[in-house]
Amino acid sequence: MTVTAAEMKEIERKAAEGGLSYEQMMENAGRAVADFVQDKQPVLRTAAVFVGKGNNGGDGLVAARYLRERGVRVAVILVEGEPQTDAARANWKKLDPQMPVWPIEDLQMDQINWIFDADATIDAVYGTGFHGELDELARAAATMICRSFGMVFAIDLPSGVNADTGETAPGAAMADHTIALHAEKPAHALAKAHCGLVAVVDIGIQ
Repeated sequence: MTVTAAEMKEIERKAAEGGLSYEQMMENAGRAVADFVQDKQPVLRTAAVFVGKGNNGGDGLVAARYLRERGVRVAVILVEGEPQTDAARANWKKLDPQMPVWPIEDLQMDQINWIFDADATIDAVYGTGFHGELDELARAAATMICRSFGMVFAIDLPSGVNADTGETAPGAAMADHTIALHAEKPAHALAKAHCGLVAVVDIGIQ
């Protein structure tokens, strides 16, 4: 099954009306991402998670929390400041206070080197809501993601890829694996070079 961004938004709205809260969908998505990353990399010691201010970033925060609880050394890189949506803010508050959180504009060289050397990099900056161009900080994040030595995992879509058209903004991120939430989006076929291998995960929507 393939759904557009608008169709996915409606699917989520109906699921929420049926009793599956947006926060629970985010919890399910983030846990599924953590499971997938560890399945692909059974020996996972370090992970860098790039997060945006929206719900895609919230998914990344949940994944970061689960990976840390499982003994992985995780650093969260804030690309757009602190989360802004209700569900993402709720998961921001659940992070371990000891979790390293680095605003991208303040990164030091030792932190950049740590990110590049991480076993896994998770792109949770932009998802199906993205359209247009990447701003300077988002392009910097995408560049770092692309240059990471470890395996790169995108949540739903690599940042800078339009979910419906597959159009890629200049400097868009590229992933080894894209973890599609609930269903594939048109871009997964239209932007294969950026998405890499695509796998669909369950986030609890019936």
